[in-house]
Amino acid sequence: MGCLAVWSETAQYRGRTAYLVPLAAVLLTGCAGSGGSGMVGLPAEEFERAYAAGYDVAAAERCGAAIDAGAVRHALVTDAERRGQEPGVADKAGRAFDKTRSEFTRKLHARPDYCVTEYTVSPELLAQYQKGEFSAAR
Repeated sequence: MGCLAVWSETAQYRGRTAYLVPLAAVLLTGCAGSGGSGMVGLPAEEFERAYAAGYDVAAAERCGAAIDAGAVRHALVTDAERRGQEPGVADKAGRAFDKTRSEFTRKLHARPDYCVTEYTVSPELLAQYQKGEFSAAR
């Protein structure tokens, strides 16, 4: 099982069990060697931002919330560059967002009750993403 798969399987219930997110971070520590994230060369903090945004955007899209995934991805990469990350790192954050969003889109479409039972992404958080305001994973 790949590192992103371990992270996603562990974190899929993060809305109900907040203690699993730190557990998933511990599981990922050994995945990338020196980077500490799910992608070689991507610092753990950048991975966490990209992962959280990718997950939340996939969930929002699944449940019909108005969100422009392309704008969020662009804002994520721009935010990483603005905070002083090298362009290569910022691009990897964009790819981590894409991979997370794609994986969760697939998984969430297989769960017809998700929007009723587990969806917890606030409109305020989606607005922050679209404005380019990202924080480390919750």
